[in-house]
Amino acid sequence: MIDITPAVQLFTLRDYIQTPEGFADSIRRVREMGCDTVQFSRLGASIPADFITDVIREYDMKVCVTHSPMQRIFHDLPKLIQEHQAWRCPSVGLGNLENCYLDDGYEGYCRFIRDIAPVVEELKKNGMTFSYHSHTFEFVRYLEKCMYDLLIEETDPEGFHFIQDSFWMKYGGLPHETYMKKVAGRMEVMHAKDFTMLLLPMGHILGETGTIGEGNIDYPPLLRAAARTGVKVVAIEQDRCQRDPFACLQDAFRELKRLLAETEEGGEGA
Repeated sequence: MIDITPAVQLFTLRDYIQTPEGFADSIRRVREMGCDTVQFSRLGASIPADFITDVIREYDMKVCVTHSPMQRIFHDLPKLIQEHQAWRCPSVGLGNLENCYLDDGYEGYCRFIRDIAPVVEELKKNGMTFSYHSHTFEFVRYLEKCMYDLLIEETDPEGFHFIQDSFWMKYGGLPHETYMKKVAGRMEVMHAKDFTMLLLPMGHILGETGTIGEGNIDYPPLLRAAARTGVKVVAIEQDRCQRDPFACLQDAFRELKRLLAETEEGGEGA
């Protein structure tokens, strides 16, 4: 059995968490699945932070990390820290690097690394970390260097952490286990979804986000690598669902729990 907590990334339920009532109902339904840990992402901006705090305490829900708007990270950090502390959330995460950096390629990444450094330092002063969620554009090469490696090498290992995603690593054709090793000790949360192949007209194939257990990702080796490299939480995040998102989450959560229970940390797994 692998000692990792299965969790739910609320981005999967983004259409349902835009109002206080929708957020509270979604947390209730996730808790009824048997899940006690979530990641916050794309919550309705009008939902009061105190209301969010009350709901997660009512349902005894832990918050492992967030995806916070980049503008708030850079321009509203003290309040963001205060909110995270109220939620007992140890890490402020960024879900997507914005075009103001991406469009400038290598120079944009270098600028982001400089700009985020004081944020990371302030979070460290408050006993917190910053977490960067990757997709595939981080693996574009500039000047013979992969930008993901630049992020690893040029940021503070104590304060700048990573959230890798099983789908996006496979989509980019990258050796996920290798990149887990590269960020060992710097990734407490990993995202999990499946890689589902959809057959299109004329024999074309589309790789789409799918429900764990219904696609082509071999999870036991990834889970063993996650345990070896310090991952504490695996959060289910399904960007697009072909059926009801709550049903997808419930099926994925059940399958992830089975995999964690049946996969031996040091063996060949189930």
